[in-house]
Amino acid sequence: MKRLLWFLTAALWLTAVACGPTTEEDSTQTPPDNGGGLNAAPTPESETETENDVFPRATLTPLPADDLVQPESVTGSEAEGYPAPALPEPSPLPEGYEIPTAPPAINPYPEATGELLWILKPVGEQCAETPTTPDLQTAVADMIAFGIPVEASEMAEMDVCTECGCPTSAHFRLQIDSGYLGNAQVLGWVAEE
Repeated sequence: MKRLLWFLTAALWLTAVACGPTTEEDSTQTPPDNGGGLNAAPTPESETETENDVFPRATLTPLPADDLVQPESVTGSEAEGYPAPALPEPSPLPEGYEIPTAPPAINPYPEATGELLWILKPVGEQCAETPTTPDLQTAVADMIAFGIPVEASEMAEMDVCTECGCPTSAHFRLQIDSGYLGNAQVLGWVAEE
């Protein structure tokens, strides 16, 4: 019974506080009905005094209509407008530099041809701390996630150069349908020769 009395007292107190008068000005008061007109702006005392006024006052004078040039009436070299800014000459490329080509886009609707082929991808790069793909199961799962069914998979050892930046000798080797080769190449795989 005491808990109910405390609860009712707290509810009555909260209701009284919420419904009581506020000391802040209410911003939702309706404006006086004066036909929707604006009240006159108060005039500062300096405007009523003429001794602080500046003569002559600055004015904006429009250009005469005779001096305006219409774009359709301009002929000859004036019609070209401002000259285009000259672009700087591109710097020459170093000798032996090959311009990288953008990889083709992934085909969203590849078609299976029924012809199987093997594709290869190195496990990683020499001198790199972590391989790009950690294991064969992850490589197969990545291919399946991109919609490329894998028929068979294995690890292969390949002869490679022995310096930093070269691929590792361990390669993933997957067997896929030749219709999916374009999408596999976009993902960094190459067809086995």
